[in-house]
Amino acid sequence: MPFTQGDTRPMDPHTPPLDPLPHVSLAFDDLQRLLLDAHAGVVMGLDLDGRLRWLNAAGQARLGYAARELDGVDLAGTLLTQDELDRHAAALFEELGEPVPANAAVLGVRLLRGLPPKDSAWMLRHKDGSPQPTRLAMGALRNDRDEVVGFVAVEPASPHDAPLRFAHHDNLTGLPNRAVLADRAEMALQRATRQGTVLALLLVELVGFDALCAERGRSVGDDLLRATASRLHFELRRTDTAVRLEGGQFAALLVDLNHADEAMAVAGKVRHALSAKVNVGVAILPLDVRVGLAWFPEHGDQLLPLLEAAEAALGTLGPDGDGLAAAAAG
Repeated sequence: MPFTQGDTRPMDPHTPPLDPLPHVSLAFDDLQRLLLDAHAGVVMGLDLDGRLRWLNAAGQARLGYAARELDGVDLAGTLLTQDELDRHAAALFEELGEPVPANAAVLGVRLLRGLPPKDSAWMLRHKDGSPQPTRLAMGALRNDRDEVVGFVAVEPASPHDAPLRFAHHDNLTGLPNRAVLADRAEMALQRATRQGTVLALLLVELVGFDALCAERGRSVGDDLLRATASRLHFELRRTDTAVRLEGGQFAALLVDLNHADEAMAVAGKVRHALSAKVNVGVAILPLDVRVGLAWFPEHGDQLLPLLEAAEAALGTLGPDGDGLAAAAAG
């Protein structure tokens, strides 16, 4: 089945894995396999104009979009800023000695001119505006007449990429870590200031986590953390960020809210979902979860004051009560 622009036929989930990197020319059925496979990096299918046609699961998680949100969308102004396109167009001008349009089609210029493909550094943009440094290797998509009809952009996965990922993600749960929280909070706070919206920070604590690990073993604790991370991620919107901090503590960054009441509603929903019993091996464990809540602009205009306010809210929670508290008015 050759590739055609805008093709939305269902993908075959039973196809064996395909290593994308050795393939410069990919038919559409091969691309289907590639996108469905658990490739660790970003994979994008593009038409000749630089419009996105596919985004794999890793790309969706990395960039904060559902695939349907970007189908047919020009990368310029969404995943790529104009400054980034200008930078690559200027580099190609230096290499080719001729002007190159600074639009999303710049990704395929080398292939269309018959030059050998090479991977290069790109600064993709998350849905919340935060930068996502990425290396992309470009390949041509050809029809049965060997005509180039599109491109595939693949983020190479290699052992050298692992330290970079571990620097930004918790290797047990897969959630972003405190460094990512700081980066995204900075961007989101700037946007909230400009737009006059509310940003909220949830601090989530698994009560008695250390004692449970001591009693049942570290592996049970690890399973519990993974289950909690999955539940927390599921309860949030794609534009929000779930983060693993340390021990049995997590955080969630809620962005683009209209009122603080929305944050309280989400906090209540999160606590309810995370307090459900968890199946760990042959055991069903009850959970006691506490949530502290703070928000911009009421409790601070930087991440640290918001974290401190949420921590103080947690400190007000006793053994009884609903396990949810908002920070005191600033």
